[in-house]
Amino acid sequence: MKKIYLDIAATTPVDPKVATLMSQVMTQTFGNPSSIHKFGQESHSVIERARLQLATALSCEPGEIIFTGGGSESNNLVLQGILNSGDHIITSAYEHPAILNVIEALQTKGVESTLVNPNKDGVIDCLDVINAIQPNTKLISIMTVNNELGTINPIAKLGEISVENNILFHTDAVQMFGKLPMDLSEIHINFMSMSAHKLYGPKGVGALYIRQGNKLPAILHGGGQENDLRPGTENIPGIAGFGLAAELATENLPTNIENILELEKRFLNALTENSIEFTRHCTSHIPGLMNISFHDVLSKPLLMNLDMEGVAISAGSACASGTLKASKVLLQMGVSEKLASESVRISLGKLHTKDDVDSAIQKIIELITRLKITAEINA
Repeated sequence: MKKIYLDIAATTPVDPKVATLMSQVMTQTFGNPSSIHKFGQESHSVIERARLQLATALSCEPGEIIFTGGGSESNNLVLQGILNSGDHIITSAYEHPAILNVIEALQTKGVESTLVNPNKDGVIDCLDVINAIQPNTKLISIMTVNNELGTINPIAKLGEISVENNILFHTDAVQMFGKLPMDLSEIHINFMSMSAHKLYGPKGVGALYIRQGNKLPAILHGGGQENDLRPGTENIPGIAGFGLAAELATENLPTNIENILELEKRFLNALTENSIEFTRHCTSHIPGLMNISFHDVLSKPLLMNLDMEGVAISAGSACASGTLKASKVLLQMGVSEKLASESVRISLGKLHTKDDVDSAIQKIIELITRLKITAEINA
């Protein structure tokens, strides 16, 4: 049975070129990068090369890149480092738990927060952010791309708003980096979080962009690595892999976007041609990430049956204690509970082919037909 992985938004397989480099580094460049001997300096050079690769991809300075253990750690470094008792943060209601759960923990220490809901198009409205500003607002943190919908937020405008109001601005760009162009020399962002495993790099390594002139106090303490912000001996193979993954993503971005959009169009056209009733949520989104509700088909049985057929997608709704619950994100947008409970997330990437899309569509059509017949019989 052919297996088709359509969950690129959750994580990506490691690019073979990245895996080869990591294997070489792991076996040949093993010195401690803090050591002054040749072995150590070879490892140090690997890290600095990767730092330059990320900086080149983002049009920023290498010294503005700090390597971390992932996007969640980068988010924690910013929020926990900046916010103190009495401070106020503005964020979105559909942020990743690596933001929302940190804020919840900080609230026990006296930090105040305002959560802005997405509009009907799944985007954060700048006016809502402006209206949420208070005298004690210290940080605005809005994700670049929403991980469930794929919608793109007005990060450049939000950066301008933060400057006008003398407020720091952070964005979780984990779902965006490597999928859309980003030029940090043209927009104002104080802090930006990234993760390697979303762009065909390894898991367990991320980065934090810290705009020149901004400083973060350490929330972890140790040997002083990464400008005292990320203590501990560096993950050299992981960092090397991240650097190459960022370089490959940037170099091939126009081609990847074109190919993914073509596959996306093929997928959606096939649904229409086969008379599958569906709603695609949101109009502005990154290439390849589709949040779709298949009418009268609950997401959980569709997902589970597709998995048994070798097709991996993810639910746009969450299951808790065996009870299906409608997607909170879609409900925040004003989508009906029924339609929200029928939503799934299908995400395409650079590894997919037309055959992959055609095979997946065939199985989706067969299963939707079967599930609808079963539902009618049991009604």
